[in-house]
Amino acid sequence: MTELPAQGQRIALRYRDASGPRELIGYVQGTGPDGLALLDRTLTPRLLAWETLESWRAVPQVPRGRNPLAADPALLDRMAADPRLDLSGIAPYEVADDAQVARLADLLGPAVPDQGPDAYDLGEATAEYDADGVRGRALVVGEWATIRRTTGASPGATNAPNRAEDVDRAVRALARWAAYRDARSVQVRGTDRALAGFTWLRRS
Repeated sequence: MTELPAQGQRIALRYRDASGPRELIGYVQGTGPDGLALLDRTLTPRLLAWETLESWRAVPQVPRGRNPLAADPALLDRMAADPRLDLSGIAPYEVADDAQVARLADLLGPAVPDQGPDAYDLGEATAEYDADGVRGRALVVGEWATIRRTTGASPGATNAPNRAEDVDRAVRALARWAAYRDARSVQVRGTDRALAGFTWLRRS
């Protein structure tokens, strides 16, 4: 381990404790005299002393997972109807019947993100984004993240011409949050505009 991993990088490492050799995958939070700090798959902070570490290697920031286009639309509908995704006090908008889906690995790419794992987090596997006239909420269940009720600025808002750009930014912020929660795929509901990097999952 001649070169230390960068902060935010996802790594797999081998270390030893009183029970013997162990393996761990997590996000590097920093290094210091006491050891290597990282968040494990459950985002629990861990501090591993240098003398216990045997090796580490970089792994993809987001695992690929299954093909989201093969998902059962009924399952996605149930996820999208989860009351934890409900937002109150937003302007009415048209909700598309069809989901837009993407692999998080394809959407976010391999780069180490600037966005930290706590950004937008509400706890209980949910997150909320509210900026630039765009508001949305996300939920992770298993390998799937659902982003629902992400809407552009209200009519007359000063940033209305940038609505598409702002919505894309909101979706990616919530998608990055979901990737930290070990999601593999994402669906977006609540917008009838085609989103960059997504594919419509049409009903037969």
